[in-house]
Amino acid sequence: MTEHGTAADSASAFGNNEARAATGDIFSERLISLLDDILAGRAPNAGRFCGYCYHPLAPDRQSCPHCGRPAADCPTVVAIPRPVIEMHRRRRGREGLVVRTVAWGGLSIGVIVALLPLVFGDVAWWSVTAFFGLLLFFYLLSANLANSLGDSLGYAWGHSLVNREWARFIADRNRQLANGESRNR
Repeated sequence: MTEHGTAADSASAFGNNEARAATGDIFSERLISLLDDILAGRAPNAGRFCGYCYHPLAPDRQSCPHCGRPAADCPTVVAIPRPVIEMHRRRRGREGLVVRTVAWGGLSIGVIVALLPLVFGDVAWWSVTAFFGLLLFFYLLSANLANSLGDSLGYAWGHSLVNREWARFIADRNRQLANGESRNR
Protein backbone atom coordinates (compact mmCIF):
# COMPACT_ATOMS: atom_id res chain seq x y z
CA MET A 1 0.00 0.00 0.00
CA THR A 2 1.35 3.43 -0.88
CA GLU A 3 1.28 6.58 1.21
CA HIS A 4 -1.13 8.19 -1.26
CA GLY A 5 -4.82 7.88 -0.51
CA THR A 6 -6.74 6.23 -3.34
CA ALA A 7 -10.26 4.91 -3.69
CA ALA A 8 -8.95 1.36 -3.17
CA ASP A 9 -7.12 2.49 -0.02
CA SER A 10 -10.25 4.16 1.22
CA ALA A 11 -12.34 1.03 0.62
CA SER A 12 -9.82 -1.20 2.39
CA ALA A 13 -9.54 1.30 5.24
CA PHE A 14 -13.30 1.18 5.75
CA GLY A 15 -13.08 -2.64 5.81
CA ASN A 16 -10.29 -2.38 8.38
CA ASN A 17 -12.43 0.08 10.30
CA GLU A 18 -15.16 -2.54 10.61
CA ALA A 19 -12.61 -5.09 11.87
CA ARG A 20 -11.29 -2.57 14.38
CA ALA A 21 -14.82 -1.84 15.57
CA ALA A 22 -15.26 -5.54 16.28
CA THR A 23 -12.06 -5.68 18.35
CA GLY A 24 -12.59 -2.26 19.92
CA ASP A 25 -9.18 -0.80 19.02
CA ILE A 26 -9.50 2.97 19.25
CA PHE A 27 -5.82 3.90 19.00
CA SER A 28 -3.63 2.49 16.24
CA GLU A 29 -0.39 0.72 17.16
CA ARG A 30 1.52 3.56 15.50
CA LEU A 31 -0.32 6.14 17.61
CA ILE A 32 0.25 4.14 20.80
CA SER A 33 3.97 3.99 20.03
CA LEU A 34 4.04 7.74 19.36
CA LEU A 35 2.08 8.46 22.56
CA ASP A 36 4.58 6.37 24.55
CA ASP A 37 7.42 8.37 22.99
CA ILE A 38 5.67 11.68 23.71
CA LEU A 39 5.12 10.72 27.36
CA ALA A 40 8.77 9.64 27.66
CA GLY A 41 9.96 12.90 26.10
CA ARG A 42 11.46 11.16 23.05
CA ALA A 43 9.12 12.74 20.48
CA PRO A 44 7.37 16.08 20.08
CA ASN A 45 3.62 16.41 19.94
CA ALA A 46 3.70 17.82 16.43
CA GLY A 47 3.02 16.57 12.96
CA ARG A 48 0.00 15.77 10.85
CA PHE A 49 -2.70 13.64 12.42
CA CYS A 50 -6.13 12.33 11.47
CA GLY A 51 -8.75 14.73 12.75
CA TYR A 52 -10.85 11.90 14.14
CA CYS A 53 -8.58 9.17 15.60
CA TYR A 54 -5.25 11.12 15.65
CA HIS A 55 -3.35 8.41 13.73
CA PRO A 56 -0.13 9.98 12.35
CA LEU A 57 -0.46 10.79 8.63
CA ALA A 58 2.09 11.36 5.90
CA PRO A 59 1.96 14.87 4.36
CA ASP A 60 0.40 13.67 1.12
CA ARG A 61 -2.04 11.17 2.65
CA GLN A 62 -5.69 12.06 1.96
CA SER A 63 -7.39 9.44 4.15
CA CYS A 64 -6.61 7.81 7.47
CA PRO A 65 -5.37 4.22 7.21
CA HIS A 66 -6.66 3.49 10.73
CA CYS A 67 -10.23 4.82 10.77
CA GLY A 68 -10.68 5.26 7.01
CA ARG A 69 -12.02 8.80 7.22
CA PRO A 70 -10.98 11.12 4.38
CA ALA A 71 -9.23 14.35 5.34
CA ALA A 72 -12.00 16.26 3.55
CA ASP A 73 -14.60 14.94 6.02
CA CYS A 74 -12.48 15.27 9.15
CA PRO A 75 -9.70 17.88 8.74
CA THR A 76 -6.24 16.93 9.94
CA VAL A 77 -4.72 18.45 13.08
CA VAL A 78 -1.12 19.43 13.86
CA ALA A 79 -0.99 18.07 17.42
CA ILE A 80 -2.61 15.35 19.48
CA PRO A 81 -4.97 16.93 22.03
CA ARG A 82 -3.83 16.84 25.65
CA PRO A 83 -6.89 14.80 26.79
CA VAL A 84 -5.92 12.00 24.38
CA ILE A 85 -2.35 11.96 25.71
CA GLU A 86 -3.63 11.91 29.29
CA MET A 87 -6.08 9.14 28.40
CA HIS A 88 -3.17 7.03 27.16
CA ARG A 89 -1.07 7.87 30.24
CA ARG A 90 -3.86 6.68 32.56
CA ARG A 91 -4.25 3.53 30.45
CA ARG A 92 -0.56 2.67 30.81
CA GLY A 93 -0.77 3.42 34.54
CA ARG A 94 -3.64 1.00 35.02
CA GLU A 95 -1.95 -1.70 32.99
CA GLY A 96 1.24 -1.36 35.04
CA LEU A 97 -0.66 -1.28 38.34
CA VAL A 98 -2.29 -4.64 37.65
CA VAL A 99 0.96 -6.28 36.53
CA ARG A 100 2.85 -4.99 39.59
CA THR A 101 0.02 -6.01 41.93
CA VAL A 102 0.02 -9.58 40.62
CA ALA A 103 3.82 -9.77 40.80
CA TRP A 104 4.17 -8.33 44.30
CA GLY A 105 1.13 -10.25 45.56
CA GLY A 106 2.66 -13.52 44.41
CA LEU A 107 6.01 -12.65 45.95
CA SER A 108 4.36 -11.68 49.24
CA ILE A 109 2.49 -14.98 49.41
CA GLY A 110 5.72 -16.75 48.52
CA VAL A 111 7.63 -15.14 51.39
CA ILE A 112 4.88 -16.07 53.85
CA VAL A 113 4.75 -19.67 52.63
CA ALA A 114 8.55 -19.92 52.56
CA LEU A 115 8.78 -18.76 56.17
CA LEU A 116 6.38 -21.46 57.42
CA PRO A 117 9.00 -24.26 57.60
CA LEU A 118 11.29 -21.93 59.58
CA VAL A 119 8.50 -20.87 61.93
CA PHE A 120 7.07 -24.33 62.63
CA GLY A 121 10.30 -26.31 62.37
CA ASP A 122 13.80 -25.89 63.53
CA VAL A 123 16.38 -24.02 61.52
CA ALA A 124 17.98 -26.98 59.85
CA TRP A 125 19.38 -27.73 56.43
CA TRP A 126 15.97 -28.93 55.16
CA SER A 127 14.07 -25.83 56.38
CA VAL A 128 16.64 -23.44 54.89
CA THR A 129 16.60 -25.39 51.62
CA ALA A 130 12.78 -25.35 51.67
CA PHE A 131 12.84 -21.59 52.34
CA PHE A 132 15.00 -20.79 49.31
CA GLY A 133 13.30 -23.40 47.13
CA LEU A 134 9.85 -21.97 47.92
CA LEU A 135 11.09 -18.43 47.32
CA LEU A 136 12.45 -19.42 43.92
CA PHE A 137 9.24 -21.27 43.05
CA PHE A 138 6.99 -18.34 44.01
CA TYR A 139 9.28 -15.86 42.27
CA LEU A 140 8.96 -17.79 39.00
CA LEU A 141 5.22 -18.34 39.55
CA SER A 142 4.52 -14.66 40.27
CA ALA A 143 6.64 -13.50 37.33
CA ASN A 144 4.78 -15.82 34.96
CA LEU A 145 1.38 -14.86 36.40
CA ALA A 146 2.24 -11.16 36.12
CA ASN A 147 3.32 -11.62 32.50
CA SER A 148 0.24 -13.61 31.51
CA LEU A 149 -2.72 -13.00 33.81
CA GLY A 150 -1.54 -9.55 34.92
CA ASP A 151 -0.96 -8.42 31.34
CA SER A 152 -4.36 -9.59 30.13
CA LEU A 153 -6.26 -8.16 33.12
CA GLY A 154 -4.32 -4.90 32.95
CA TYR A 155 -4.92 -4.58 29.22
CA ALA A 156 -8.65 -5.20 29.66
CA TRP A 157 -8.89 -2.64 32.48
CA GLY A 158 -6.87 -0.05 30.54
CA HIS A 159 -8.88 -0.73 27.39
CA SER A 160 -12.17 -0.18 29.25
CA LEU A 161 -10.82 3.12 30.56
CA VAL A 162 -9.91 4.29 27.05
CA ASN A 163 -13.30 3.21 25.69
CA ARG A 164 -15.18 5.22 28.35
CA GLU A 165 -12.96 8.28 28.15
CA TRP A 166 -12.91 8.20 24.33
CA ALA A 167 -16.72 8.24 24.23
CA ARG A 168 -16.77 11.28 26.56
CA PHE A 169 -13.99 12.96 24.56
CA ILE A 170 -15.82 12.46 21.25
CA ALA A 171 -19.07 13.76 22.75
CA ASP A 172 -17.27 16.87 24.07
CA ARG A 173 -15.42 17.36 20.79
CA ASN A 174 -18.62 17.07 18.76
CA ARG A 175 -20.37 19.52 21.08
CA GLN A 176 -17.48 21.99 20.72
CA LEU A 177 -17.50 21.62 16.93
CA ALA A 178 -21.26 22.23 16.89
CA ASN A 179 -20.67 25.40 18.90
CA GLY A 180 -17.94 26.51 16.47
CA GLU A 181 -15.01 26.20 18.91
CA SER A 182 -11.48 25.43 17.72
CA ARG A 183 -10.25 21.82 17.39
CA ASN A 184 -6.66 22.58 18.41
CA ARG A 185 -6.47 23.87 21.92
